[in-house]
Amino acid sequence: MKLIKAHIRNFRLLKDLLLDFSTDDNKNVTVIRAANETGKTTCKSALLWGLFGDKALPGEGKKFPLFPSDMRDTHDRVETKVEVEFESDQVVTIGRGAHELQKKHYRLTRSCYEYPVDGERVRREANSVTLYEIKPEGTDRVLDSHIDSVIESCIPIALKDVYITDGDAAMSFIEAAATQGVKRKRVSSAIESLLGLDLLKRTSSHLSRAASRFSSLIDNTDYKAKLELLNNRILSYEEDINDWESERKDLETSISESSIELSSTRKKIEDLLRLGDKGKLVEKMQKTVRSIEKSKEGASRALTDISSLTNSSDLSAALISKTAKKGMELLNAMSSQKQLPKVNVPILEELLDRDKCFCGSDLSKETDGGQKARASIEASIEKSRAADTIQESATSLFYSVRSEHFDECRKERWLESYASRTQDYMDHNSRLSGEQNELKRLNAEKDSIDDSALISLRELEDQLSSKLNSARINQGQLDSKIDDARMRKKDAEDDRRKIEKKLSKTDSSSDKLAIARTTQNLFDRIVDRLLKEELRKVSDEMNRIFLEMIGSDPDANELTMITGAELTEDYDILVYGPSGHPLNPDQDLNGASRRAITLAFILALTKVSRVEAPNVIDTPLGMMAGYVKRSVLERTAKEGSQVVLFLTHDEIAGVEDILDVKAGKIFTLTNPAHYPRMLANEPQVSDSRILRCECDHRSTCAVCERRTGTFA
Repeated sequence: MKLIKAHIRNFRLLKDLLLDFSTDDNKNVTVIRAANETGKTTCKSALLWGLFGDKALPGEGKKFPLFPSDMRDTHDRVETKVEVEFESDQVVTIGRGAHELQKKHYRLTRSCYEYPVDGERVRREANSVTLYEIKPEGTDRVLDSHIDSVIESCIPIALKDVYITDGDAAMSFIEAAATQGVKRKRVSSAIESLLGLDLLKRTSSHLSRAASRFSSLIDNTDYKAKLELLNNRILSYEEDINDWESERKDLETSISESSIELSSTRKKIEDLLRLGDKGKLVEKMQKTVRSIEKSKEGASRALTDISSLTNSSDLSAALISKTAKKGMELLNAMSSQKQLPKVNVPILEELLDRDKCFCGSDLSKETDGGQKARASIEASIEKSRAADTIQESATSLFYSVRSEHFDECRKERWLESYASRTQDYMDHNSRLSGEQNELKRLNAEKDSIDDSALISLRELEDQLSSKLNSARINQGQLDSKIDDARMRKKDAEDDRRKIEKKLSKTDSSSDKLAIARTTQNLFDRIVDRLLKEELRKVSDEMNRIFLEMIGSDPDANELTMITGAELTEDYDILVYGPSGHPLNPDQDLNGASRRAITLAFILALTKVSRVEAPNVIDTPLGMMAGYVKRSVLERTAKEGSQVVLFLTHDEIAGVEDILDVKAGKIFTLTNPAHYPRMLANEPQVSDSRILRCECDHRSTCAVCERRTGTFA
């Protein structure tokens, strides 16, 4: 798929905006130059809504108004419309059993009427979507029932946030504020979306329901009752898990939106402080926040180290030392008496395979004497079985523990390790407490600044922080409930599996149940194998792209500080330093490298998916400079089939020559509300809207010219 153009009307600040995109394979980059608060995120939301409708908006659009806020007093309702023109390769039937790929040109139009927000919920009506195929001889309307399948073949909705994203949202895969479980869920969801596993999962779920139906038809009354009880229990767990996962997904969206808003608010506070010559205060606060995150990470690692001591062999030896010493005395005595190893049954069984005993006695099956001797041996085997079982256990135990020592030094060694690691944990917590107090002091100093705009922003920051913390607590509680339900479901499935093995082979329902369960297990194994194989591919691509972006070559330079990146089977994104030392991506990397690793992950996903679709990225070069900034831009242009970048003026600075070569289309967006503090000239408009001009990355005009020294 390639985007050709998008025409957006009455979508928030985008009253009448045309976006057109480069379709040149040699100059595949489109640059939309736009300062902060100039509709970049709104453009991204409009594209998503145009392609996928309300389900692509935050909270499915229920509390996300499209109505332009400045039109509330003048319009009872407005029509919001987004037209997206694109081309894509579609599979076309050309004869009986014959197909070919044909490039098709489409125009998708989505519209609705919306009323001013009254309360919390958005009132939207007359939702309409049409799709036309544009041909040299005219246009053909695509059947409404086929629209979703055409869009899905171009950009699967499950991958919408991978192909149309922003630099801040991309950081969610590694952000320190999220729990490890949440980050793993984000990564695993992206991988599953990449593979399109929904169909396989639905098939597995269908087979599970079919198996449950067959189990209800089992003839055996006792087993039927037990199976019915377990099936109902498993179904209940599945319903709870689905409900809680849906609730968690909504929370995830809310957390993402609040995080972005909180980040934007803090950026505004920092800008105001710098304007008020408080730059040093900002730097101190940023440094303290980074220190707090590192101390939290250190405390978490120390706590994990303490927990690992519970699995220590030294602790086990100390706890059982008295009993173990008595046992060792007994085992040593048996060994010295040649009772270990001593197993009779294998030797006696070997005799039954012979016609002659080791001593020469007759063991033939054909003679009376041999038959009598064999009967005696078989009787001895039966008598020896119980004794041999004990003997085998004693032998195994003896050889596994004979090198162990159960003396006081092991207890002392464990206590020393525990004391050392506990002290490490307390040191991290002590440091964390001091840093948190320092941050409170700096916040108090910031609050003492008499600036109405700053006070208002601080109040908003507090509200957003409180909302975010509450959402994260709820998210953690949901994660615990989901994990607990999954464990209980697994236990119930294990019990059900044991009962199913006991079912009568003559019962036809049992046969059907066995077939359904076997097929379900097969599909589950296919999903698991696909995940592991594609995970490895994404990991390799991510590592390659990331190292190229940051200019790291561990093979050529042994002094390099970053030697690789990996996506583990647990869905953790890891970065490694010298000698394979693990680095926390959100703690130990600078801002540029953090963006690089998340962009590398997204580009790796698009590369492995083999879906040719545009990469639309808002603010990809934030926090970057120098080599990394240039390299990230070049790699993004190279790895993507069509790249659309929303760049601020600061992001463009230093990469103009690359854009000269790579960009096939460049234009500028301007927000008239930035006059007079940021814009040089008064805009010739009478309402709030985003303006477009044809200025590229090297030029300005009366519409977009900005005052020198302003933030962009």
